[in-house]
Amino acid sequence: KVKQRWEKECEKNILTEIDPKVLQCGSIGGHLLTRFGEKGFRFNITTNPVEKSIVWRMKVPEELSQLSSIGTDVHYLLLIYGAEEFCEVALDGSIMDHISSVRNRYPSYTICCLTNRLMSYVNKREQDKYRNQKNGSDWERPPVEEVFAKLTTHFTKVHTRQCADEAELADHVVGLTINLAKCRFRKKLTPISVNANECNVPKDTVDRDLILKNTWLKALVAIPKVQPRFAIAVWKKYPTMKSLLSVYIDPTKSVLEKESLLKDLMTEGPVGNEEQRVGEICSKRIYRIFMAQNGHINTDEVENDAEYFTTNLNCHGEEQVI
Repeated sequence: KVKQRWEKECEKNILTEIDPKVLQCGSIGGHLLTRFGEKGFRFNITTNPVEKSIVWRMKVPEELSQLSSIGTDVHYLLLIYGAEEFCEVALDGSIMDHISSVRNRYPSYTICCLTNRLMSYVNKREQDKYRNQKNGSDWERPPVEEVFAKLTTHFTKVHTRQCADEAELADHVVGLTINLAKCRFRKKLTPISVNANECNVPKDTVDRDLILKNTWLKALVAIPKVQPRFAIAVWKKYPTMKSLLSVYIDPTKSVLEKESLLKDLMTEGPVGNEEQRVGEICSKRIYRIFMAQNGHINTDEVENDAEYFTTNLNCHGEEQVI
């Protein structure tokens, strides 16, 4: 009961710690504190280890802290950059060193570099330089797009966010605070749970409602190139994932037999008549996806080459452990 009550009041239990230098960046402070006051969020203005940063902490009841591994620190850090400041660090390259030092201090955190009015500032400076060519302005356009790309590719769990003005920045921080408070209580997504969403089921599918209500069917449809009618045919023969996997791990069957297990299953037409076989390709794909040893490789690679498995076929079509 304590945990349920805590989860419902998660927005009240999150504390936002704002570095005072964030509030000194133009009129950001006024907009930010106003929005926090409207939402009734708790916040502290305190000197953070990283300047111009915002971090979050959760207030965990003592009963839960003793029984659970839930920590008080939210592993997310927001860095605020003014437009002129970001241009300077982008030009001299010091931003990469800065992010590297932040990453060393917070190795497990997600880091977001948030800029305010950046592109409007860059465009204005470019226009001024064009208009005053005779005066020989020495302003140089910073490689902001290249820096954004490097931050994403050179670091893990580092991304960027551009805000058009202070109001958008404040709204973003408020929305981020709400999501960080709630995300601790959401079930972690897996590739299957993401791909098995209803977006994979065409709206004109006859059995759409059945598929969306059945986790096993949704998992089958989540496999690329497995059509809903093929998934239904497999489900009717093997109503649970366990029933299919029990055959796939049967040591008395060869790999060839397992790959061809589903090929002769028949799909049903609109009036219940048998219409089409699942086929060799679909049967092989389902087997190789479920029995793949590496969950990070592309599904086409799994389908095209059996060397991704810990077993190979000998000349008699029998399993041979590598």
